[in-house]
Amino acid sequence: MQNIQPWTSHLDLFGSPECDYHAKVTIGSTLMNLVLDTGSSNTAVISDLCQYKQNCSFVQKPHLHVPVLNAVDSVNASYGNAKLRSAWKGFSTEQLVSLQEGESMFARVDVISENQSFFIPRCAHNQGIWGLAHASLQTQPEYHGDSLTFKSTLFDTIRKQKGLPNAFTYQICPKSAVDSQFAQEFNFLSQTLGLRNTTQLSKPNQCMRQGHFWLGGYPSQSVGSEIVWVPLMHQRYYQVTIESFLVNNQIVEMEQINLPRTIVDTGTKDIVLSRQNLQKLLNALWHSKLVQFDASVSNEHEKSFWFDHAELTIPRSSVTISSDVSLQIAFEGNKKVSIAIENILNIKPFEEMKGWVKISWTGLSSSEGKNMASTILGNTLLRGKTVIFDRGQKDAYASRIGFTGAAGCCRSSSGHDVNILLSVDNVSKAATLVRGRLTSTMHAFILLMTMAFLATFQL
Repeated sequence: MQNIQPWTSHLDLFGSPECDYHAKVTIGSTLMNLVLDTGSSNTAVISDLCQYKQNCSFVQKPHLHVPVLNAVDSVNASYGNAKLRSAWKGFSTEQLVSLQEGESMFARVDVISENQSFFIPRCAHNQGIWGLAHASLQTQPEYHGDSLTFKSTLFDTIRKQKGLPNAFTYQICPKSAVDSQFAQEFNFLSQTLGLRNTTQLSKPNQCMRQGHFWLGGYPSQSVGSEIVWVPLMHQRYYQVTIESFLVNNQIVEMEQINLPRTIVDTGTKDIVLSRQNLQKLLNALWHSKLVQFDASVSNEHEKSFWFDHAELTIPRSSVTISSDVSLQIAFEGNKKVSIAIENILNIKPFEEMKGWVKISWTGLSSSEGKNMASTILGNTLLRGKTVIFDRGQKDAYASRIGFTGAAGCCRSSSGHDVNILLSVDNVSKAATLVRGRLTSTMHAFILLMTMAFLATFQL
């Protein structure tokens, strides 16, 4: 029998660090922006049941039209930690879901009828969420018996219906590739003062896309460096084990980094640490001289920059960014993954005064939350990388996550570019085999009909 390639797909990514990254997915007949979130499992969208409520009206239209549903379908979900909490309530439904490349399937989609800080005004284009964690994390409606549809996540439903390998890849373009204003300031301040005197601020070429999301594996052309594979623990969150953070290859002494857990979460903007561990990391960055100020900036202002999160407005000539400082995470087995320095700095020109800039650090935050995780590795780590979520085969090998540089990020892509397939399990093989038999049967039927027509024509 002819070997048939498992089904794969692709979605473009849009958005920003402040509002997360979303893909365009059609629910029913409504095209909606869904945030890709590896920290949760429910797929949910705003509905017109919510549009008359004050905390829903600002969300970009259209909202999904649904009839008033029975209370037994009611479902809810909550997100966040002790500092930032959000939640929604709604109903579970079965919807036709269509991806960017025209493939459709029926799957569970929760419709939101009310929310508490889940939708926020500054990110009004976000119309819902696609939870990519495992089904054990998905909240269930009040009653749906043993319905497999309502127990499966959207990703698992696609796997079963389409023969999709048990993997996906998330790529965010580098900050300097999509933010030309930041790139020109960052590049200028990273130069020596002597070189700056002969260099004009030049506007780099800007990438016209934010990233990619591939289902089923990854394209080899998206790999920009050797892949660092890190084992994943449990089938719930994407949980990893950190050995240490390193600044300039020196270990930053921290406490209980992995208690109760450390997770990789595409739905979180920052790298989130406990308050004590964040202070230790900031102290190491301060002493590394990553950002160097001249004598016009007092020690008090420099200290305030790091520990009070102050934004300084200063002449360009009074600040330099060191190109020699490195920031890394060492995972279990001393597998090291770099954090791009550009991801932890905000730099923009001060429009009111020529030759001045506003500078602050970004992408790092603290939380005392102990329910979900003490350490969350959000898009500050993932930006500028191709991140491969290989969810594994139960009887073959453990699940893992791969980190590599984001190559080819500005180029267009499709599901056909996925040439490295991962975790092609029995579900994928069976669905692919059925699809192959149907295709072969259809080809045979067409051939027989053609032969019959030709025979009739000759008579």
